[in-house]
Amino acid sequence: MTVAVSLDTLLAYSDAERARWRTWLEQEPGRLSLPFQPAGRFPDVGAVFDHVFLVERRHLSRLQGSVPPGATGIAAGDVAGLFDYGDLVRADFRAYVSALDEETAARAIVVTGLQSSGDITMSRRRLTTHILLHEVRHLAQVAYAARLGGHEPPGQHDIFYFGDFV
Repeated sequence: MTVAVSLDTLLAYSDAERARWRTWLEQEPGRLSLPFQPAGRFPDVGAVFDHVFLVERRHLSRLQGSVPPGATGIAAGDVAGLFDYGDLVRADFRAYVSALDEETAARAIVVTGLQSSGDITMSRRRLTTHILLHEVRHLAQVAYAARLGGHEPPGQHDIFYFGDFV
């Protein structure tokens, strides 16, 4: 059985989640400092959001044939700057996806410069889908970190509760 879920639907779900988290962080900017992986790549929640937005930009750059940036350049603790950056990247990603046709989506791309896995060949469809699912996975981790830090995350996050999903 084949059941299709459009990238537009996943984008709308992701956008709603981002808006929820942005409001939650703006209400108490110190939440960006909630511990995530104290001795790891992402010491706090802010580093996770920075990573999510940077990965979207890096993969979009690959899809567009340009050189992926190495960093967002957003200062730690800058909620507005971080989410403004994410909004700009998302607008570019949305434009890319809206112009993506089936033939181009099926075309292979070699993803290079990955830290842990080397080069990977995949379809552009797979990479665009990965961008969104990568974010969903990390936002679930952020919700868990928030709870561990004694904060109730904003709202119900599962796509189960997303009103625009058919």
